[in-house]
Amino acid sequence: MTGSGAPRASRPGARDATPASDAAEAKSPGACMRQAVVFSILSLALSWSAWGLAILTDSSAAGWRVAGAFGPSLAALGLAAISGRSDLSRLLSGFSRWRASPWAWVFALLSTAAVGVTALLLDMAAGGEVDWPAAQVLMLAPVIFLWVLVFSVAGEETGWRGYLLPRLLSLTGPVRASLALGLVWALWHLPLWALPGDFHAAIPAWLFGVQILAVSVLYTWLWLRSGGSLVLAHVFHAASNTTLGLLPLIPGEGADGLRPLTIAIGLLCVVSVFAGWRLSRAR
Repeated sequence: MTGSGAPRASRPGARDATPASDAAEAKSPGACMRQAVVFSILSLALSWSAWGLAILTDSSAAGWRVAGAFGPSLAALGLAAISGRSDLSRLLSGFSRWRASPWAWVFALLSTAAVGVTALLLDMAAGGEVDWPAAQVLMLAPVIFLWVLVFSVAGEETGWRGYLLPRLLSLTGPVRASLALGLVWALWHLPLWALPGDFHAAIPAWLFGVQILAVSVLYTWLWLRSGGSLVLAHVFHAASNTTLGLLPLIPGEGADGLRPLTIAIGLLCVVSVFAGWRLSRAR
């Protein structure tokens, strides 16, 4: 696929494949580390402040939830703007990169749905009962996708993959960079377990952490495959969350217990290990 000014897709694992990673590598390791730490702290502070108000006021209103979701992107945009116009331009250039292989787009759009359906089939084979969504519900997938994209994912990916990942890649290899990002990303979600009415409370924190670490490797693989495309990162994130919104994988959200979600996360780990192996070989 093509886009205005989009470069050709890079080979998997190439750490100098994108202007964003080039810019990070042009800085000293100390500067990249400082920027990564400041970004992480600022993201947590912005998001936790909004979610903390919702927790303290026992509010289930969507406003504070949405505001908290935008902490990483606001932190990235603010820090890039302070660094100068060129840094901000490089950060936003990820939205102009559309060119990637058709398989990268298929992976971004459908991989988590395939994992979810496979997990439910395996759960059925193990004796579980699956309440498959009705056709009318599945027809809402585009609406759910757009809602999640605008009110959740847009608040995260400019920060995680646009700002933090290139700086971590300048310090270490893609697998370690992915796991480091995953740790920050998992920690960022922590207040959601105390947020009134949030589905995270039904998921053991350790299991969610495993899922975040596994999927972080997949994001890095996709990001490098696409030459640093923030478009593809947003699509992958929104498609993943749409899968969770449609399929009965989460306890209290259609699943009777944790087994379907545990199977799905196990499958994600298998795919992640393979992607990590490919990233390590391509270095």
